[in-house]
Amino acid sequence: MNSSPSIGLATAEDIAGILEVQEANQEESGGTLSARFSADWFAQAIANEWIIVARDDGRIAGYVAFTPREAQAHIPIIQTMLRSGTKEDAYLHGPICVAEDYRRQGLANGLFTAEREHMNHAAVCTFIREDNRASLAAHVRMGMTEATSFEHNGVRYVVLEAAP
Repeated sequence: MNSSPSIGLATAEDIAGILEVQEANQEESGGTLSARFSADWFAQAIANEWIIVARDDGRIAGYVAFTPREAQAHIPIIQTMLRSGTKEDAYLHGPICVAEDYRRQGLANGLFTAEREHMNHAAVCTFIREDNRASLAAHVRMGMTEATSFEHNGVRYVVLEAAP
C-alpha cells in the first residue's frame, strides 16, 4: 500500500472490487461474514447511497453497507436480530469488510465514521458473531455498545448499538 485510501460513496464501477473483498471475507475463505450479497443487491444499495468504500489506487480496500431496517427485514437472521430487542428507530450497519492487507490501519473506523456522518448520526445497530472477538472489539472502539444477544441456526450473535 503506497497511500492512504480515500473514503466516499460507492459507484457502480466499485461493484467488482466490493465483491472481491466480500468473497475474501466469507467463511469458506477464512472470514466471518454471515451473509453474501449479489452484484444486483450492491447495485441497488449503491443507487440508494447505502455503501461507502475505501479506494486505494483503483482498488477497493474496504466497504461498509448500511440500510434502513425495512430493506433487510425479510432476511431470517435480521428478523431474529430485530426480535431480540433492538431500538426500533435504528438503521442497520454492516457488513463492514476490509481487505486483509489493509487491516489494523484504522480503515474500518474511517468507513464507520463516514457512514455515521452520511446517516446524520442516527441510531444504528448491528450484529456480530459472538466468537468474532476482533470485530466486536473494533465496533466497541468505534463507539458501539453491546445491547443484547441472540441465537440463529445454532450460532450466538451479539447486538451492538450506537445512539444518535
